[in-house]
Amino acid sequence: MPPRKGLIALAVAVGLVLVVALGAGVWMLLPGDGTKDGSGKGGSGGSRATVSWSLPYTRSGLDHPRMIRGVWFTDKTVVKALPNRLVGLDPKTGGQRWEAPTPGSGSVLCQASTDSTAGIAVLARGAGQACHTFYAVDLTSGKTLWEHSTGSDEWAPSGSPRIARSGDVVVVSANDHVTTAFRVSDGKQLWKDDDKGLYEDDDAKDTCRGDGYTGGKQLLRIQHCLLGSKDPGTYLAAVDPATGHAKWKYRLGAYGGQGQVLATSPIVVDDPERPYEGMRVSVLDDNGKLRTRLEGTPKRRYGLTRGDGSAPAPDVRIAGDKLVMETDRDEKDSDDNNQLIAWSLTTGKRLWDQRATGYLQTFHLVATSDTDDILAYSAGNIHDPATLVRFDPTTGSRKTVRTYRPTPTKAWIGSDPYPAAHGKSLYLSAGYVSENKGTETERRQKSLIALPGNDN
Repeated sequence: MPPRKGLIALAVAVGLVLVVALGAGVWMLLPGDGTKDGSGKGGSGGSRATVSWSLPYTRSGLDHPRMIRGVWFTDKTVVKALPNRLVGLDPKTGGQRWEAPTPGSGSVLCQASTDSTAGIAVLARGAGQACHTFYAVDLTSGKTLWEHSTGSDEWAPSGSPRIARSGDVVVVSANDHVTTAFRVSDGKQLWKDDDKGLYEDDDAKDTCRGDGYTGGKQLLRIQHCLLGSKDPGTYLAAVDPATGHAKWKYRLGAYGGQGQVLATSPIVVDDPERPYEGMRVSVLDDNGKLRTRLEGTPKRRYGLTRGDGSAPAPDVRIAGDKLVMETDRDEKDSDDNNQLIAWSLTTGKRLWDQRATGYLQTFHLVATSDTDDILAYSAGNIHDPATLVRFDPTTGSRKTVRTYRPTPTKAWIGSDPYPAAHGKSLYLSAGYVSENKGTETERRQKSLIALPGNDN
């Protein structure tokens, strides 16, 4: 699903309203309170963990209505995507190692891949609503490796740019532009979604179209076959990344076009029976056969950091046979807390749920690359501490790993941060920053904050 556009103004008053309304405001410590600001200078901490360093948000001076969640890690560098540049930072001090301006005069970064396999990220850039130029960057140096613009087509899907990556293949799409696959390592074009023969049914070549690709350990496509084709309907297809051909397809329900791929290994898809009435979560095997459905119709807490569908959902984690999902608050919950719910992928049975506790506290599942732990960052109002919490995937028992002291006067990371753990640090990336010409960005806005994380 495409990210929301232009929902957050960064004025102080609006920020405080969002803290109350969304229950997800995140205020952190900054210099003068035992922290570093990316200059390598800092002081000592207190009884609760303080910020290690932070990266300020600097204005690009250009309209920037989209979410940029991009944060990646190499052996020696943390890389953060900003509207007008990428910056490589020292993970210990926050000091800048390199900077790579967004290519093109008047152009801003408008989408970034979550996958950085082989130390390469793929990004989209453009001006205003036009964003159909894609390029690859070496994350060790910031060097641009290749760049391509996609062509327009009346049959092309609408919506925000998507970057679906599976290994050395990336499938990119933009509003009313042809979905195209490139090899990541050298930029060679492999196939287009308007090529004849991509769809298995010879009678449906002209009436079937892809409506979004999701990358990961497998490349998946939601595709529509319209009336007039041999077998009209909406399908989920597993795609050979090298050719674009479907290996198999699974027929989704009547409202499958409103669903989303949640995970690609195993394959988990939201396949709603009715629009806007909860989820129907289906688990498929590697051959595209229905394995089970998860019990109940949960309400996902999409949040402003929700994925655009081009990568596995950021509000879902898989741990062995367990799936853990962020869900919305109960309507009767006076403290406006959300929940984590876990299911068995084998039986579909609901195993446990854990509600965030404290006024306006909200769980944000932490992206992890080097641990199978289920971690959540819990934060909310401007007075109470934030915490890093570890959950047992089988029982749901939780343990507080870190506590972070709140300070509302120095920093703003956004109303819905994207937390990622790497090494022994926790990084909070701004979930959504909206920028318009002639308006000032809130001075407290930070692009990235580094915190002490999980010691295990």
